[in-house]
Amino acid sequence: MAPSVSISILIVALWVLYILMHSTTMVIAAGSVAASNSSALELEAKALLESGWWYGYSNDTFVDHCHFYGIICNAGGSVIEIDRRGMLNYRDAISKLNISSFPNLVHLDLSDNWLTGSISVEICTLSKLTHLDLSHNSLTGKLPPSLGNLTRLVEFDISSNSIIGELPLSLANLTRLQIFDISSNLLGGSIPKGLGNLKNLLELRLSHNNFTGAIPSALGLLTNLSILDLSFNKINGSIVPEIGLLKNLLELDLQRNNLTGPIPLSIGHLTNLVSLSLSMNQINGHIPLEIGNMKNLRHLHINNNKLIGPLPSSLGHLTNLISLFLDSNQINGSIPPEIGNMKNLSYLSINNNKQASDWPPLHSSLGNMKNLSYLSINNNKLIGPLPSSLGHLINLINLFLDSNQINGSIPPEIGNMKNLSYLSINNTKLIGPLPSSLGHLTNLIYLFLDSNQINGSIPPEIGNMKNLSYLSINNNKLIGPLPSSLGHLTNLVSLSLSMNQINGHIPLEIGNMKNLNYLYINNNKLIGPLPSSLGHLTNLISLFLDSNQVNGSIPPEIGNMTNLKDLHLNNNNIVGPIPLTIGHLTSLQTLSLSGNQISGSFPVHIFNCSSLYNITFSHNYLTGSIPFRNSSLFPLSLIDLSYNSISGGEIPLRGIEFLDVSYNNFNGSFPNLIGNMEHLRHFNLSNNKIVGQVPSIIGQLTELETLALSWNRISGSIPKEIADCKRLSELLLSHNYLTGSIPSQISDLQLLNAIDLSYNAISGEIPFKRGDSHALQHLDLSCNNLTGNIPDLSYSVKEVNFSHNSFHGRIPDGYLNYTPSAFIGNKDLCGDVKGFPPCPSNNRSIVHKIKFFVPLIAFTMFLLLGYFFRSRCRVRKMSSESRETKNGDLFSIWNYDGKIAYEDIIEATEDFDIRYCIGTGGYGSVYKAQLPNGKVVALKKLHRLEAEDPNFDKSFRNEVKILTEIRHRNIVKLYGYCLHKRCMFLVYEYMERGSLFCVLHNNAEAVELDWMKRVNIIKSTAHALSYMHHEGVPVIVHRDITSNNILLNSELEAFVSDFGTARLLDSDTSNQTLMARTYGYIAPELAYTMKVTEKSDVYSFGVVALEILMGRHPGELLTSLSSSQSVMLNEILDKRLPPPNRLVAQDVFLVAAISFACLRAKPKSRPTMKLVSQEFLCHKKPIMNPLHAVSVWQLRNQETYMVGESETHFESPCFLVEKDNV
Repeated sequence: MAPSVSISILIVALWVLYILMHSTTMVIAAGSVAASNSSALELEAKALLESGWWYGYSNDTFVDHCHFYGIICNAGGSVIEIDRRGMLNYRDAISKLNISSFPNLVHLDLSDNWLTGSISVEICTLSKLTHLDLSHNSLTGKLPPSLGNLTRLVEFDISSNSIIGELPLSLANLTRLQIFDISSNLLGGSIPKGLGNLKNLLELRLSHNNFTGAIPSALGLLTNLSILDLSFNKINGSIVPEIGLLKNLLELDLQRNNLTGPIPLSIGHLTNLVSLSLSMNQINGHIPLEIGNMKNLRHLHINNNKLIGPLPSSLGHLTNLISLFLDSNQINGSIPPEIGNMKNLSYLSINNNKQASDWPPLHSSLGNMKNLSYLSINNNKLIGPLPSSLGHLINLINLFLDSNQINGSIPPEIGNMKNLSYLSINNTKLIGPLPSSLGHLTNLIYLFLDSNQINGSIPPEIGNMKNLSYLSINNNKLIGPLPSSLGHLTNLVSLSLSMNQINGHIPLEIGNMKNLNYLYINNNKLIGPLPSSLGHLTNLISLFLDSNQVNGSIPPEIGNMTNLKDLHLNNNNIVGPIPLTIGHLTSLQTLSLSGNQISGSFPVHIFNCSSLYNITFSHNYLTGSIPFRNSSLFPLSLIDLSYNSISGGEIPLRGIEFLDVSYNNFNGSFPNLIGNMEHLRHFNLSNNKIVGQVPSIIGQLTELETLALSWNRISGSIPKEIADCKRLSELLLSHNYLTGSIPSQISDLQLLNAIDLSYNAISGEIPFKRGDSHALQHLDLSCNNLTGNIPDLSYSVKEVNFSHNSFHGRIPDGYLNYTPSAFIGNKDLCGDVKGFPPCPSNNRSIVHKIKFFVPLIAFTMFLLLGYFFRSRCRVRKMSSESRETKNGDLFSIWNYDGKIAYEDIIEATEDFDIRYCIGTGGYGSVYKAQLPNGKVVALKKLHRLEAEDPNFDKSFRNEVKILTEIRHRNIVKLYGYCLHKRCMFLVYEYMERGSLFCVLHNNAEAVELDWMKRVNIIKSTAHALSYMHHEGVPVIVHRDITSNNILLNSELEAFVSDFGTARLLDSDTSNQTLMARTYGYIAPELAYTMKVTEKSDVYSFGVVALEILMGRHPGELLTSLSSSQSVMLNEILDKRLPPPNRLVAQDVFLVAAISFACLRAKPKSRPTMKLVSQEFLCHKKPIMNPLHAVSVWQLRNQETYMVGESETHFESPCFLVEKDNV
């Protein structure tokens, strides 16, 4: 046993020794590890302390770093989470932290700080990182490719920074990623396909960047995705069908990109989708039926695209939908009734489409959407009446139906929508009265019904809408008085009832609306005085009562409205002086009192209105002087005091831009302080009694555009300094006593459009030459002492008048189409203009021409002889055909290109095929033909059956005879004709815009024909008729002047046409009328006499002139004049045009006065067309009253204008003036 025991003891001893030795080694190793861990923890603590992110801690403080705010450590004391959201208050804080000191970091959140700089590469060494949030900072630079090393990353958010560059491809390695948010940066390039590897992704947010290219189809692999936001980028291409594979998707936002193509049908597979936004792209095609499969959809926004076709009925399956926005597409068809199934819908907007239907635009099923709070279908083509089911929408707050073709009346059921706060149905075709049930809408704040055809009176129940802030029913047909219940609307901020036919007095109760800022009741028929209660509206900013029939004086209480900025009382019947209290309106900026009967002197107290910059007092009875001497700091920029009786004063206002003091009694010399008005653009001092010279300081007005000094007593010469006004476009100095020559410097004014120096004593030559001032269109130098040659300015000038001077020499060929009256009274003129002798030839020139042309003629005759023998056979053939005709043939066609072949005309019209027919005339059809040289002409062809009628044949030949003997710029040009038994036609200048009648009866074209163009058409017609009646030998009477026989070219210039019924009045022909004329234009004397005179044309001209002003035939007006004396001139004008401005109104009045003079029953009492033409040329002194103050009855029965055949008693060709001025 002993040896055994000994061995056992030995083994035990050795075992103990081994354990002791191993333990020693472990203790040593453990000590070493402990020392290492301690060192790492010390490094982490040091990094945290040295970052400066934690105040109050240092190496001397014995606080464990794991207890720092926002720090979480593991069991071993190592930092695994740093969260300093919104706690760092200096921009470079991120550079202070040695991030590589935290190898065990799992969560890093530094969002919502002001951090700058770029994302450091050291962050990419944190291989254990699962959450990285650097959002809402100011980080810049690019994303480091080493981000792909963070393979454990689950959440990556760097949104709302300024990071640039493209996404690194290494991001495809982050296969554990669930949230990827890089929105609101400056990233660009294409979206990498590698993102499809991120199979665990739940949220992918790339919005508000600059990504381009197409949506990668690889995104369809992200089947766990619940949110995909690619909005606000520059992505193009179509929506990939693979998007339909994202079955778990809850939110898809692709708005604000450049996507094209259709919505893929696969989108219907997204049955879990809650929100779909595709707005503001260029997506086209139809809305797919499959969209109805997305039963969980609550928000569908596909507005601002190019979607077409009707709304699919499957939209009705989206019963959970809350908001539906379909605005700004090209959707058409009707709104499907199934849309009423969306009972949870709160917001429905289908603005700016092409909706149209043949049944009520808003289907009755809309009434089922009881939760609807917002309904907007503006600017579509919805027709039909409003359904009564609208009244079921009891939760509706906003209803917008503007700019549609809705008709019918407003249903009374609308009063059931008790929660309505905003109702807007502007610019539709609503008719009928306002329903009294509107008074039930007690929560309504905004009511807009502008530009409809609503009639009847305003119901008194409107006063029940106590919460109403904005009420606007402009431009309708409301009648009756303003209800006194309006005074109950004490919360009203804006009341606008302009452009109706409201009558009666302004109710006193209007003063109860103490919160009113804007009051617009202009352009109505209100009468009576202004109520003093207006003074209670102390918060009023704008007051527009213009264009009514208000009378009485301005109440002094108006001075209480101290916040007033705009006061418009113009065009009424207000009398008396301007009250002193108007000086209390210190905020006033615009004051318009024109077109009244205000009297007294100019109010001095107006200078207390220190903000005033616009004063219009024209057409009143103000007297005295303008007291502006001490107002150099006054901010006025526009002053219109025209048509008063003001006698003097100075206006030293440096800021003034528009100054019109015409038609007053200013006397004395030219105002010396005019040079101080350095900003003056329009200056009108015409029709006063100014004497002396135009001062040279006028050249200091470098901004001046219009200078009007006509009808004064100004003498001396025109100062050359006027050429310093480089912006001058109108220079009007007529009817003065100016002498001297026209300064040559004026020709340097390149913007000059109109010059009128007529009726002075100016001498010398015209300084203008060809090439000067291309803008010049109107030049009147008549009735002066000018000499020399007339320069050729026809390349730009449309109207000239050189008459009654001492010009000599040849009239330039450029003026051949101008009226000869523009050159009369110059005995030494010659040329090819009608009525002037041909110019004599110079002998030396004749010899030179003979030497040059004799050899040339000999050579030409040699060629002609050869041509003659070659074409002899053709001549014989044509002669043979000619002998077959009864009366012989006539074929002659010409134009500026030389000969036009008959064959070209036949070829251009395919032998007068019906496709080229553009109308029918009195005795044939009119065709349009484009010749081989590009010239477009009109062909009037007499039909074969008509050619056999002697009357038609005579009319046809008569038109040829007339048009070959006359030439005038406003008479249609005849290029040629063909008179043959088989084919008879005339070749005319083609008129692009057709007849005046057609233009007036087309609303769009009639609006284009503005007042100035209409006046010019009337003038041109008058000049043409004057030429026919007085400058032709023999006299030509047209006999069928109608709007159908006045043609318009592309520039809307007028040309008289259709001379088939015209007559030559001479001693050898009968003056009996043989052809029927157009009913409605025939002079009354032709009912009992067959004698044709020029005065029958005069009557027809008067009808046409009125027709142009009225926009329709004046027959009804002419038959009712005897029974009505209250029709005002402005009431008969074409309502399709805005009222004419102040300057054009003068021409309109002149045309109206002349028209009625031409329509006098007795032919001898009508003026001649020569007189009418001269009146249009003489720039007549305008009327003293506005158009609304001139009655048609007065115009018809006055004797002031155009005294018929007594014009020979006057020396001046221009005597159509008021009696006071004759």
